[in-house]
Amino acid sequence: PGKSEPFPSHPPSTASLLQTVSINKAINAQEVAVKEKHPPPCILGTHHEKGAQTFWSVVNRLPLSGNAVLCWKFCHVFHKLLRDGHSNVLKDSVRYKNELSDMSRMWGHLSEGYGQLCSIYLKLLRTKMEFHTKNPRFPGNLQMSDRQLDEAGENDVNNFFQLTVEMFDYLECELNLFQTVFSSLDMSRSVSVTAAGQCRLAPLIQVILDCSHLYDYTVKLLFKLHSCLPADTLQGHRDRFLEQFRKLKDLFYRSSNLQYFKRLIQIPQLPENPPNFLRASALSEHISPVVVIPAEASSPDSEPITDLVEMDTASQSLFDNKFDDIFGSSFSSDPFNFNSQNGMNKDEKDRLIEQLYREISALKEELENFKAEVGDNHLGVKW
Repeated sequence: PGKSEPFPSHPPSTASLLQTVSINKAINAQEVAVKEKHPPPCILGTHHEKGAQTFWSVVNRLPLSGNAVLCWKFCHVFHKLLRDGHSNVLKDSVRYKNELSDMSRMWGHLSEGYGQLCSIYLKLLRTKMEFHTKNPRFPGNLQMSDRQLDEAGENDVNNFFQLTVEMFDYLECELNLFQTVFSSLDMSRSVSVTAAGQCRLAPLIQVILDCSHLYDYTVKLLFKLHSCLPADTLQGHRDRFLEQFRKLKDLFYRSSNLQYFKRLIQIPQLPENPPNFLRASALSEHISPVVVIPAEASSPDSEPITDLVEMDTASQSLFDNKFDDIFGSSFSSDPFNFNSQNGMNKDEKDRLIEQLYREISALKEELENFKAEVGDNHLGVKW
């Protein structure tokens, strides 16, 4: 990031131009939250091109090391792509891991403003990439069934033990960002209704989504480990879990009381007391925390919000098929299959599709303007 690359010599496709416009709209230096209408075309674009080539070609031209707000919004959009973009986004992004680490250290030297926030967010994104590279069974959005979680450990207690440690490390980075954002805000004021406050709070929606799954899986893995290993061996695991349980419980509670989040996300509350891993039957009392993105959520500036980006793996076929309908097919997947779309009914899906069409129509107008600007600049690109 921050490095300059030559303008591509081959004519860019309409899809990549749409992504370029959306990325530049989403990642800017204005201290306001990323508008929810801009990331979806970026996400759809990664499914169309089966990777993140366009994303990184645009990001590499941005001065991420020179503007902390710009870097913060890059982190937010990149987090969304890691969660909901094509699976190859991870593979295409790992090559930039060292650059992100260098940038994290650089921003860490600033003790005020967005410097520390960027430093910690970049560490989280690196940790996320490392976890999913080492554990490829876990999708970027962390949505897994109990059976898939069992398969991830390959029925080996040593694997489950190590996997739990890695999840603790992952969750620790998420909680660190959570706490640092909250610490940077003046909670005595209504910060969540200010543009600057929302800019800092907006990425926490991705953090909340990650945390809900990581907490759920650590609970299930710890019960599994306690059924195989002596309690004394797992004392360190229990201590670390308890510390993270208390932090996450407090952060979920505080977040649920902020007006900004009430419009955009329903945050689950953790139980009053942590699970008792020494009593095997307590597993039946565990309720997996479920984060809900309200269908009628609206952004502070009253522009439509596309909820597609917060959906889990079951919605990916909707991404792919709608992109194909608009830009031409590069997939061999079946036509619409709404049988397992997170319990959504057909009317809700139709509404989402219509909303996506409207947003893409608006972006096409911006694309035409972008083409005109490029032509005026005499860059010599043949459209």
